[in-house]
Amino acid sequence: MKLLLIRHPKPDVAKGLCYGQTDVPIVESWPHDAQAINTWLTKHYPDNTWQFFHSPLVRTRLLAKALQPQSVSVEAIKEVDFGNWENRLWNDIPKPEIDEWMACLTNNAPYHGESLKTLFERVISWFEGIRQADKDTVLVTHAGVIKVLVAHLCQWPLDQCHRLNPSYSSITELDLGEHYAILNRLGAGDWVR
Repeated sequence: MKLLLIRHPKPDVAKGLCYGQTDVPIVESWPHDAQAINTWLTKHYPDNTWQFFHSPLVRTRLLAKALQPQSVSVEAIKEVDFGNWENRLWNDIPKPEIDEWMACLTNNAPYHGESLKTLFERVISWFEGIRQADKDTVLVTHAGVIKVLVAHLCQWPLDQCHRLNPSYSSITELDLGEHYAILNRLGAGDWVR
């Protein structure tokens, strides 16, 4: 099974905004990114019949529908819920709260939203059904979802997934078998220019 994880285009928000599950607009140039991704898909996989799924948030839905109008909206692949940190600038969040979160990224959620473990459980619970179906799949989703999926599939420690940094409108590409995953591309978006 081929799995492509496509991150949404760059949000059109103030620099340093914590937006998690907040529905934010994307930059006006996003159709260019969609065209570049579509060109890449056609060039590299001209004969693939992909099943497409996307997060229901606007920043993912617009891109997914531009790539595949029949893409299916899936709540399970929304970004992590940052609770009362949503729509606040990171610089305005009290340092003790951030320190508490950083002390154990996997389990802590001082913002009264989802912990990394909760995000992981939500995403993997849904994804296991997709993996068992063994069909080439594209997910148009968010950085947090990409990080936990890659960590899970590559058997990396969940508490280290924050070190992955897929760029906006990027493609992460994996080949999945029954007992293995091969990571071919990680957050590559240099072709979108």
